[in-house]
Amino acid sequence: MEELFEEVELEAYVYPTEDIEKVKRAMLNLVPDLEFETFERDEHIILTGRTRSKKALSRLYELFRGQAILDTARSFLEEGYFGEEIIVKVNKQAAYAGVVNFNEESPLGPITIIIRTKNPKKLMKWLAPRTKDGVPIE
Repeated sequence: MEELFEEVELEAYVYPTEDIEKVKRAMLNLVPDLEFETFERDEHIILTGRTRSKKALSRLYELFRGQAILDTARSFLEEGYFGEEIIVKVNKQAAYAGVVNFNEESPLGPITIIIRTKNPKKLMKWLAPRTKDGVPIE
């Protein structure tokens, strides 16, 4: 079976008022099996997490369905699709609580999710299919 994606990367700024472990937890609540790196930048740290795990998107798959936000997720995925990358931003505090919220407006900045894929249409169809009355139709 063809792979749906090559790599998933998450990135967030970690400010001095934040606990880096909590930001890591927020990221892991969205995508499991991340390997983290940190980069010092002026007054903040850039935290990135990467994975090539086959299960990387399983949590987002479950969250989109559990929260009944497939149509919203689909529109954000389509909006963030450029070539072989799909980029979406989600609220950091919501992610820490184990929820996906595409409202990235937050004083602490969003978590950026970058999905690298050779077949973005197939990936979007699997991750967030079109729905009718909340039921997937694809």
